[in-house]
Amino acid sequence: MLRALSLVTCLLPALASADTPEVGTLSGFAKVVNDSPGDQTDPHVSGALVAYTNESGGRSEIRYHDLVSGEDAAIPNEGAFDFVSDISGDTVVFTRVSASSAIYTYQVGAGLPARELAPQPGSSRRAAVIGGRTVAWQDFGFTGSTLEPEIALYDLDQGTLTRLTEDRMLDRTPAVAPDGQTVVWAKCNAEGLQCDIWRARREGTAFFSQALTGSEGEESQPDTNGELVVYASTRTVDGVSDRDIYWKPVNGGTEQRLALPGLDANPSISGSLIAFERRDPAKRDFDIALYNLDTQTLYLLTDSPDNENLNDLSVSDDGTVRVVWTVSKNGDFDVHSFTFQLPRDGPCDVAPTAPPAPTRTAEEVCKQPGKTPLLAALEVARTTGQPNAVSLGFHGKGAGVMCVDNGYSGERATSGWVWLDGREIVDPSRFKPTVALVARDVTLGGNTWLAALISGNPGSSFRIRVYGTASECGATVSPAGSQQVLGQAITPISLGTSGVSSLTFEPGEDARGFGCSTSGTTSGAVGLVMLALWLARPRREPVLVSRKELRRRASSL
Repeated sequence: MLRALSLVTCLLPALASADTPEVGTLSGFAKVVNDSPGDQTDPHVSGALVAYTNESGGRSEIRYHDLVSGEDAAIPNEGAFDFVSDISGDTVVFTRVSASSAIYTYQVGAGLPARELAPQPGSSRRAAVIGGRTVAWQDFGFTGSTLEPEIALYDLDQGTLTRLTEDRMLDRTPAVAPDGQTVVWAKCNAEGLQCDIWRARREGTAFFSQALTGSEGEESQPDTNGELVVYASTRTVDGVSDRDIYWKPVNGGTEQRLALPGLDANPSISGSLIAFERRDPAKRDFDIALYNLDTQTLYLLTDSPDNENLNDLSVSDDGTVRVVWTVSKNGDFDVHSFTFQLPRDGPCDVAPTAPPAPTRTAEEVCKQPGKTPLLAALEVARTTGQPNAVSLGFHGKGAGVMCVDNGYSGERATSGWVWLDGREIVDPSRFKPTVALVARDVTLGGNTWLAALISGNPGSSFRIRVYGTASECGATVSPAGSQQVLGQAITPISLGTSGVSSLTFEPGEDARGFGCSTSGTTSGAVGLVMLALWLARPRREPVLVSRKELRRRASSL
């Protein structure tokens, strides 16, 4: 089983997304939150409320803005220096510097002054974040060292303070899930290098903590929606250092990577959407991008000569999405926003209309596709050792045609299998030295998983093509006069799993550690490979498709 899984991992095709197809437009409304004199920066959003830092004339305050009503006001600070805020619902948390550096909370609309959390004389706290009724921050008071800050948690309902970390590491950039039950952060060495992502999840009255990443790369800037943890990671891929967006389940498991050319950083997640900063290789400045995990669609929300960064987003229960970020222009910083409606019923889930009666056979389509859309292309080549297996995911609805080109880039295969959503479409009896093409009518159900295995003589190969009607995932109706944003279909690469380290922490107490046969294959081996492929498939989105390669192959038809 493990060998079968490693076999799949060894043969993952690389993803390149510079040539992705247009799949629709995203329509919404852009708004300047605040571009007054001074610097407005570091916005965070929850529902329609935005909290941000406003610096002017040597003073710094936290302001909040209602994207619906337009109300914009400051949190009174009596001359103190307030900065770096976060918001959940109507509750804002921030750092206030006066005689000490403390964490304060403020409830919008309550008419009450801001109050300090867990007051401590001479406290040294910063980087407060909030989710639900849980507040987390970076606390330097436990160690007294600027190189060894710890992560602390505060329960607003119980009024309890919990020290979450206790080590000689630099713990930083915490984030809290909207329900307050999961906290994530980066743990680094004293130099701020060799960083990994950790999470703590509430189980009963305790927090169970584990490392989510290891030696794969240099990770930072995590965020979580309570189900997934998203982060940026710098890794060497094919001999080149690259920084991309990655994510995995909060309890560990398969890691996925959004492989894009250029530099990607600082992700935020809400619901099924990830917002992040993106610098295209052709540009010098960052733009704000948005990725929909459900439809695998990438949107570029900004494309200007200015530098946009420090993003955050919020998806409301009614499907309203609000994204905020900072714009750097001519030495000043301003806060902008973009609001749009997320379709309640995704096009991928809508039942397709009855397909027209076929006018050509599957074999005719395979030999002369004409203008029939090519939805997927996958090649498998036989090497030595264990049978070779590959898989990919794609979108397609209704009637389709599968073509298997035997001997596409080598000798004709004498043994192989092809599955579609776990159903065996082509078995070994169809792979013969005298057969160059196998054509099959298939039914596509939307998010479709394709897998293939080849055994037999080294040097043999075959290619699979799937034709049909592409689904309209990611397409929305564009209101007149609205801002248009191009959408591109990008499929993440599914990576392997990693081991974890664990600790448990009790509320209100200091933390304490706890704990590839050169010949044909047997039916048992096939079952193992098939099971490995099935287990490796994603549960919510398809994986492992190289769009650039697909287009290259399509042009050669």
